[in-house]
Amino acid sequence: MTTKITGNWIEEKQRSGFTADDLKLMLLSSDEEAELLYTAARKVRDQVFGRKAFIRAVVEFANSCRCSCLYCGMRLNNPDGYRFSLGHDELLEIAGRAYKNGIRTFFLQAAESESYGAEWLRDVISDISKLGMGVLLCVGVHQESDLDMWREAGAYKFILKHETSDTELFERMKPGFTLEGRIEWLRILRKHGFHIGSGPLLGLPGQTIDSLVNDLILLKELKTEMSSVSVFVPASGTPLENEPVGDPELGLRFIAAMRLFLRNTLIPATSTFERLMENGQYRCFQAGANVITVNMTPQKLRDDYTIYTNRFYVGLEHARKTIVKAGLTETTEGELLS
Repeated sequence: MTTKITGNWIEEKQRSGFTADDLKLMLLSSDEEAELLYTAARKVRDQVFGRKAFIRAVVEFANSCRCSCLYCGMRLNNPDGYRFSLGHDELLEIAGRAYKNGIRTFFLQAAESESYGAEWLRDVISDISKLGMGVLLCVGVHQESDLDMWREAGAYKFILKHETSDTELFERMKPGFTLEGRIEWLRILRKHGFHIGSGPLLGLPGQTIDSLVNDLILLKELKTEMSSVSVFVPASGTPLENEPVGDPELGLRFIAAMRLFLRNTLIPATSTFERLMENGQYRCFQAGANVITVNMTPQKLRDDYTIYTNRFYVGLEHARKTIVKAGLTETTEGELLS
């Protein structure tokens, strides 16, 4: 007899714990069953964090990359595109604008590169921290010796997406790198005092439901404070440019599964959902998310940070309207976690 997801089933599994088969069942749920999962996920989010969400600001400050990931438009082997790197003063000015707009978490993101120095980044982190901003890094793998310097300067969180828990798929998508090495780096970040964030890219060619289940289990094992899912959208000029996009409906089920399985993690409503479906980020909140990121990369450079083609750029007004529409109150990260 096939197990059917009901309200009672969800409550019982929250008491007894979710198995891998349970997680797979949630990812494969019908539309009717998914609505029950979304309702339960919102209830867990509200119990843990209250009916609140916060906005963080991201600036993508460098797009020169040493990696050749098959899905990314900034890959080393893609000669197209303008390469840029923002300066210290411009980043500080952008952070100041974010602060004046009530944002207290600043997200420094860059392709994996040596186009900027570790000491330079330390000074940027320090000066942004002095504004009263929490600094979150997403800059790939660097020297372990850099981590303490960045942590002491004021960076307290680090996002490193594992992309997929399928070892063979990972190595195919990221030539020259291993999943084992990626996971080890996440553990190193933890050792150096960072809160960590990770998650998969949903819809990669060759990805399976079972590997998505393993993504959830890996996030649990890593005890990530931040857990996210983005949906694969092809980037022009890459080996995957003609592949189909990922399924955002499956992505919403993944968000609900993260909330129910991980409970007290921060989950963003990522921009790929808004790109692929109407009211996509609102629907992420309805599935259990509680963070949204505003893009403050200078407009003239945004399209050169080509993680995918025809990106949706989240503005502050859109973010605030989405939070209100979801019936949540805007807060800051510090207040949410206090």
